[in-house]
Amino acid sequence: MDPQLLEEGEIEGIEESDTSYDGVSFSGLIFRDSTFSGVSFSKACFCGCVFTDAVFDSCDFSNADFGSSSLLRTEFRNCRLTGSVFLSSRLRKIVIRDSVAEYASFEKASLEGSSLIHSNFSSSSFERMHHERLCLDGSVLSGSSFRGTGLYGISLIGSDISGISLSEDLRELRGASLDIAQVMDIARMIGITVTA
Repeated sequence: MDPQLLEEGEIEGIEESDTSYDGVSFSGLIFRDSTFSGVSFSKACFCGCVFTDAVFDSCDFSNADFGSSSLLRTEFRNCRLTGSVFLSSRLRKIVIRDSVAEYASFEKASLEGSSLIHSNFSSSSFERMHHERLCLDGSVLSGSSFRGTGLYGISLIGSDISGISLSEDLRELRGASLDIAQVMDIARMIGITVTA
């Protein structure tokens, strides 16, 4: 990546592969129409960044910080997002697909028209998150916390929700779609024995 681009604060039309920016701060930069493949951004800081029409394929974002960032039409494919933080970020029409995002945090984030597909979000935090037209399809959500995040209109069918953390009255699940096995798992969580 051209250092001059970083100084100008805008990265546009970049195609980059097999490089490392571990621990680099990109705070406040604008990324447009760019593709990154096999790039490591471990522990990088993207706080306050703006991403539009960006694609990340097989990239490493372990412990990266996207706090207060804005992502529009951005896709993460086969990426490692373990421990990444999207605190108070706005995510519009993003896709996270076939990725590992254990211990990630989406606390207080806003997700609009976004899809989290066939990815591992175990032990992650989705607390106090706002969402519209969110798709959770075939993902691992085990041990994750949804406290303060209503799941009305969300289908959890096909996802692993074992051991998720909810409020005592389970209000987050009102209006969500569950399959029988998931209902049984929730029943066990609250001490109900179900027999056939």
